Amino acid sequence: MTKRLILFISLILLPFCVQAQDVKELRDTLRSSLVVSDKPAERDAGSRIIELPALRTMVSATGEADPIKFVQTLPGVSTGVEGSSAIYVRGGNVGSNQTTLDGVPIYGGSHLLGLTSSYPADVVSSMNIRIGGFRGDEGNMTASHIGIRTADGSFSQREVGFSASSFILGGTVSTPIVKDRLSLLASARVSPIGPEFRAVQAMAGGALDSLSRVRAAVYDLFAKVKWLRDEDNTYSASIFTSRDAYSYCYGGDSNERLGWGNMIINLHHEGNLRKGWAVEDGIAYNRFSNSQGIVRDMSGTVNDIAIVSSLDEITADAVYSHAGTGRVGFRTGFRERFTWFNPGTSSTFSGSGSLLGLDSPRTDHITHSSITTVHVQMDIRSGERFHLMSSSRINAFVADQQETSHLNFRINPELSLEAGLSLTSWLKFEATADWTVQYHHTLEGIPLGWSADLIVPTSISCPPEQARQYYAGIFTSFGQHRVTAGAYDKTMHNLVYFLDAGQLFSPTISGWSNNVKVGRGTSRGVEFLYEKDGERLDLHAAYTLSKTDRQFDMVNNNLPFPAKFDRRHILNVSASYVLSDDDRRRISLTGLYALQSGHWETVAAGEYPVFSITGEESTFDYFSGVNNYEMPTYVRLDIGCNFTFRTRYEQSLNIGVYNVLNRHNPLSFIYDDKTRTWRKVSLFPIMPSFSYRIEL
Repeated sequence: MTKRLILFISLILLPFCVQAQDVKELRDTLRSSLVVSDKPAERDAGSRIIELPALRTMVSATGEADPIKFVQTLPGVSTGVEGSSAIYVRGGNVGSNQTTLDGVPIYGGSHLLGLTSSYPADVVSSMNIRIGGFRGDEGNMTASHIGIRTADGSFSQREVGFSASSFILGGTVSTPIVKDRLSLLASARVSPIGPEFRAVQAMAGGALDSLSRVRAAVYDLFAKVKWLRDEDNTYSASIFTSRDAYSYCYGGDSNERLGWGNMIINLHHEGNLRKGWAVEDGIAYNRFSNSQGIVRDMSGTVNDIAIVSSLDEITADAVYSHAGTGRVGFRTGFRERFTWFNPGTSSTFSGSGSLLGLDSPRTDHITHSSITTVHVQMDIRSGERFHLMSSSRINAFVADQQETSHLNFRINPELSLEAGLSLTSWLKFEATADWTVQYHHTLEGIPLGWSADLIVPTSISCPPEQARQYYAGIFTSFGQHRVTAGAYDKTMHNLVYFLDAGQLFSPTISGWSNNVKVGRGTSRGVEFLYEKDGERLDLHAAYTLSKTDRQFDMVNNNLPFPAKFDRRHILNVSASYVLSDDDRRRISLTGLYALQSGHWETVAAGEYPVFSITGEESTFDYFSGVNNYEMPTYVRLDIGCNFTFRTRYEQSLNIGVYNVLNRHNPLSFIYDDKTRTWRKVSLFPIMPSFSYRIEL
């Protein structure tokens, strides 16, 4: 199944580049193996505010503006497979990050098998990533929080926009329903990737015949109504839904399918209370589901095997804040989260032939859990010289367990600190400390950052993930230049390791808990960020030197081994230069250079003979350890040109070339049973991209 998924990904996502796969033989004998827009005094050590104009001009494989692609260029962030949306922050796993849309978690955050995000950038008003010094109302994650806030619809006039990129078509409308009182913001996007692939397949003349009957349905919808009731109270209601569904036949003998989807309904209120207090409260419903299956004809019997997983969540919360005198700020609140986990299996066998027809009903594995959180946060400032933020959370977790008839009850405290001290007018010391807890685990299959990974609940055998992290650094600014340098130390407990990720979606997944080991991890690193913002030239360089390990009982002889995406060196340099800017148009050039150490793979170090009792000889592969081979260095250069036309209807055109050097960076290994060799498989060659937008 894993081989077919890799082949499907490499073919379906590259309709403009038929030669998407680079295969090289490797014999068995192997060697061992952000933009900050605030002033320095207002800058928080653990966060980066993402400027939306810079985001929209980035070159991506899909041509679509994607916040996650910008996050991947920040220090402390390691990427997964090339072009994907997977991020590994300071040694954490993909599932250790949390992305929220107006405060509600998005569990399925990707489109197009991880190549772009499921939420449209056109409705985003602000976005920031926090990797330390977490605030009181942030929780249930151990690595990072990506907070996305959506814009409000216009209260005065109608605004309409249309956009098109290499893989996605979209439109937005912002309009008053009742002028100065009630507004609407709506967005819709759809991908024509299915027809694109079939058109390229017809032109390729047999080059893509291993896949047939390819179908894809990729879309997302967003709508938000905002009501200005009076000067002190506003209400909003929003709905977000997204869907990825793919089906294909591989080799003519099987019909395979996979997909995932989100639906979020969010009711929110903001109000001003007496004596300087303010409140934000709301209730939300969140559903995430994913599935994968195969239909195969075996001896006249049609076998249909599928796994279907889902997560349903209802959240109610309220946050009360007081600005105080300007020196002391105070926030407190609560959150109640009720979740249904169902990592279940559905199997159906039907047909006629040598095997009898049989239908087996879906087997559910539902676990109910409740997380009650009370949090308190205090901010202390002494002008521009000193800042201290302290937040604490108390979590009460209750869940029923299939393992036993008893309830799983836990109380876990969390604490975060963030401090800044201005030593001079141009030099600032900063530090963060965090003790965090997460009440679900993510079993990762192919590391693409897509949403078909399996989310499983905390249980007695798989306790909540916990992390302890410390960071200290300096921040300096002079003229148009800003420099940040620091170091972190992180220890993670109760991490999960899925023993056979290649069989993540199979009829045996109902027993996933039998294939999971629980262990620990460590990560230590040094981070550097340089930023220059000028009238014509913007330049940003981020470098991370880090080492991340994992250790699990009965895995790798109980010895530590490198995490899969322990990239020792990560360098990202991006630049933007304005060629011209006047009343009629703006033209700028952008570029991104990425140089990263290769990730780690588990491959055979050699072979050894085995003789049966009849004297027959067989050979078996010898593995020297887990993640025992470091892949080649990852190198990529992207360039783009951005045009903005200031006519009656403002238009923008972004043209880019992804992977200008045409370097075939390895994605993974595939073992060829016939030649008994390991083959390196790459995904993206040089690839053009474009995006166009018009505002009416």
